[in-house]
Amino acid sequence: MTTIVRGDDEIGQVFDRLHQEGVGLAVVTADGDSAAPSILGTVTDAELRRAHLAGHPPTTEVARIVGDDPAIVASDASDDHVRAVLERHGASVVAVVDGGRVVGYRHLDDVGGHQPPVTAVILAGGRGQRLRPLTDKVPKPLLTVGRTTIVERLLEGLWAAGVKDVHLSVNYKAEAFEERLGDGEGYGVRLHYLREHIELNTAGPLSLLPERPVGPVLVMNADQVTALHFARLVDYHRHSAAAITVGAFDHAVQIPYGVLHLEGDQVAGIVEKPTLHRSCNAGIYVLEPHVIDLVPPETFFGMPTLVEAVLTRGERVTAFPILEKFIDIGTLEELEAALVLFATGEQV
Repeated sequence: MTTIVRGDDEIGQVFDRLHQEGVGLAVVTADGDSAAPSILGTVTDAELRRAHLAGHPPTTEVARIVGDDPAIVASDASDDHVRAVLERHGASVVAVVDGGRVVGYRHLDDVGGHQPPVTAVILAGGRGQRLRPLTDKVPKPLLTVGRTTIVERLLEGLWAAGVKDVHLSVNYKAEAFEERLGDGEGYGVRLHYLREHIELNTAGPLSLLPERPVGPVLVMNADQVTALHFARLVDYHRHSAAAITVGAFDHAVQIPYGVLHLEGDQVAGIVEKPTLHRSCNAGIYVLEPHVIDLVPPETFFGMPTLVEAVLTRGERVTAFPILEKFIDIGTLEELEAALVLFATGEQV
């Protein structure tokens, strides 16, 4: 399916189209006519997310963020040329144009390109104290939300992103995971178990990997329900040239008072009960393989500490804004809200 949008379409609408159609690249035209469009350029999923970080509201016309170097090739373009365009854009797909008409896409796999495989690590070793008494019998990732359990949703998402090898870090009620998930064959992945003999926090389990992966390592907490396509996160990371990419979600907090704008002791204004928005750590990361060497063996070690270690070395850490539905199920209240969401027909 070719995603063609108009230049006056809002970037929020374009993002929704890309999310639904799963390509990660849209061709932007003056009139939206797929038969004979006047092509303005292209926009990628990553460019839409960076526009969000830059402060563009979802109502911004997409033409305002289209660059002058579109990810487009001719129908007779050589494989070498396609690979060069893909590399320049840090993308895995480009649009094919023939006679001014968009006729399809060419993927990295189509031109003999190769990217190291992604290895996933799901952190499922926690006790889930805040969800007691539910977690006295069932570990939190195996709680059912909607049609299936939290961790099975993650496995399905990893399969959809083309991830084959998944390591599940387990401790509390480890046997329950093995009984339910087995070797992962039913989910289209190869599932391996990392056994925490002591609590290792959110980065410590990486030291249990039997060998350093050759490609990016996708790490996630096992208590999340999200519509995020993990392949978009990995593409973003590859293009960012970062050692670590941190998934970020928007968290809003309303201050229940009037906030004073002060200039010295002078009141310059009052904003009544404002809502503050902050980008927060979603507990989803992509790491370059060498970063794992910074994790001490079988030691309680958190991801924030690992990020600080990478920054201290002068390496790049980038943020990936999660604009899809994202639910962190850490408390009984959050679990109840998620259950209500699914009961009323919401799809995540």
